[in-house]
Amino acid sequence: MASSFALQKGPVAVPFAGHDLVLFPDAAGRPRLFSDRCPHRGASLALGRVEDGCLRCPFHGWKFAADGTCLEAPAEPAGASPPARSDLVGERPVVESRGFVWMWWGPDPPDPALLPELPLFPAADWSHVESSFDWETHFSRVIESNLDNSHAYWVHKGTFASQDSPLSIPVDLRKEDRMIAATVSFELPVKGALKLLRSVMGQSGPLCATTTFSFYYPNLNIVDTRIGDQLRFVFFNASLPQSDSHTLARWVKYSKRKRLRLPGSEAQSIAISRTIFQEDHGVVRSQRPTPVPLDLTQERHVASDILSIEYRRMHRRWLSAEPLATMARPEPLGS
Repeated sequence: MASSFALQKGPVAVPFAGHDLVLFPDAAGRPRLFSDRCPHRGASLALGRVEDGCLRCPFHGWKFAADGTCLEAPAEPAGASPPARSDLVGERPVVESRGFVWMWWGPDPPDPALLPELPLFPAADWSHVESSFDWETHFSRVIESNLDNSHAYWVHKGTFASQDSPLSIPVDLRKEDRMIAATVSFELPVKGALKLLRSVMGQSGPLCATTTFSFYYPNLNIVDTRIGDQLRFVFFNASLPQSDSHTLARWVKYSKRKRLRLPGSEAQSIAISRTIFQEDHGVVRSQRPTPVPLDLTQERHVASDILSIEYRRMHRRWLSAEPLATMARPEPLGS
């Protein structure tokens, strides 16, 4: 639901399935998650600040301990106790693991065995940027769009793909209970400054790339692209459902650390990624039905759809196995 980088900056607003939550680190750096409303006047605590592992409201300065206990109501006389029912509510189990913060949404005790073994990208070797994108569609459509390679030749032809390149069928399909992955190879268009640079370096011919698409249930996509021998970009994209027609995607993009980073390079990297998402968004939000059909007979499929097919099978299986723990059926947080 958020990256470890975001947690370190805290507090973080976490809208999820109609609920407003706030994430912040305690004094030991461990994540804590509560309803994002101050019990005093309902202000967003995500607009506040973290003080020694406690959360300070931005409106009247009420201070809350990591367990939600109200410690201070500054407008009260010295020595006065906070009024009754002043503690934070709606605490959810949450844990940080391998670069991300994970929330448990089911009625049963959290199961650490379900946390995926994600690849790590040490800061000494990798730089990163992160941002978010609002999709006007169901989270399953966002997930599936990040598993689909063949649309790139049509949707992203002005950004990084070319219709002159041959289409590629995903190969090396890997499947586990809560993970699927496959790899595609393709050619990138070479023009402009890139063409000049390759000419200066004595390189010619097609520029080949490979992308591995991975998905970890219930909501994390990884798109790992290698371009030639020099470049590698790794996208982590977490889809947070807001409603049947709204998804908040929070993403982190890793790239090999360079000795010199030009001013504005991070902003440019975010802008390029946003342009790619916007290209996708115009088409993906038009898809109907809004959630992906779990009955495979409702749409036609071809060989390049293998990851989409496997995602639908996985989603259908876990919806049946965990009906109360899925993102599609949020439960109340209490009051």
